[in-house]
Amino acid sequence: MRGPGREVLELGEFRGVVAGAETLLDEAWEPRFLALLPGERPALESVCRERGIHLVDRIRRQLRDLAAVRLPAGDDGQRGRWVEDRIREAGDADAVGRWVHLPWLRTVVHLLEEDDYFDVITDRNRDKITREEQRSLRAKRVGVVGLSVGGEAAVTVAQEHLCGEMVLADFDGLDLSNLNRLGAGVDDLGRNKAVLVARRIVRLNPYLRLRVLTEGVHDENLDGFLDGLDLLVEECDGLAMKHRIREEARLRRLNIVFAGDERGFLSVEPYGLWPGLEPFHGRVREPQRSREEHPDALSFMKELTVWLGGWDAISDRSRASLAELGTRLNGYPQLAGEARYAAGQLAHVARRLLLGERLPPFVGHLDLDEMLPTARADEP
Repeated sequence: MRGPGREVLELGEFRGVVAGAETLLDEAWEPRFLALLPGERPALESVCRERGIHLVDRIRRQLRDLAAVRLPAGDDGQRGRWVEDRIREAGDADAVGRWVHLPWLRTVVHLLEEDDYFDVITDRNRDKITREEQRSLRAKRVGVVGLSVGGEAAVTVAQEHLCGEMVLADFDGLDLSNLNRLGAGVDDLGRNKAVLVARRIVRLNPYLRLRVLTEGVHDENLDGFLDGLDLLVEECDGLAMKHRIREEARLRRLNIVFAGDERGFLSVEPYGLWPGLEPFHGRVREPQRSREEHPDALSFMKELTVWLGGWDAISDRSRASLAELGTRLNGYPQLAGEARYAAGQLAHVARRLLLGERLPPFVGHLDLDEMLPTARADEP
């Protein structure tokens, strides 16, 4: 388990860090924060030239955004004077805010300081999420295990700023076949999915506190993973671990939400609100067998569908596809649109639970095919 410190480097310290032995950039995801004093810009540019680091500075544009947030009724002249006052207070524009080093991109970006950044990046959420609600959410900690569908959910939760800290867990690396639905690229093949999701989140908000478990969640680290969470998004593939996680969540009164990219399946398991709720809503009474214990892929997939409502509850196309696993087809069919629909469901439920709404348990399908059926040929 690794987590970022909030140390802010001075220029001399930054020079020493980038001049030393480089971190293994294949697994790097943690940002470094740097503060400049007035007049230090040329020295920073020199360090970046020496180390092949790209410098991105759009601080005046961000200050104009911040001025619009601080003076929503102000005119351009008032906002312009506000920006110049902020620069004057800092000593020069380069000393405003923080410079953030993204080592895997070999890039340093000039940003507003944390509170100002937060106010600007959440301003367009208002008042679907009020300013008071947004500040409350900033104190929340969300865990996400299983970062295929879960990865899209984690990025959506981070982009809506539904928490101030997130714990990401997945042991798996990215395969080429994953690119039909996951937000990654060909240059990411083989890289750990938790690292990839952390990088996406850091690029959206480097101030969001992250912990990354590249070994996934297992018996030895489950307690540490769950400690302090306000909500868990559970999307892992291991059937026994799915059951174990729910048993622990029930004991801890920790709310869980799961969405499957199959007919809009959604499970809201608010153990914090309904401690009598059984794991999997009572659909799965005992830990199920692992993938390796099944005689073939189809047998495993049928067992996986039990808590989705059973084999007959999945779509006709999915049943037909799964029947050909190991003969004509190699893997479970999943689509990008379905993964992102699931992420939207997860973020919606997460927001309401984290804001304290008393949501009841729910398990079922929010199926767009049923909501939007094909018209008959004789219909106008």
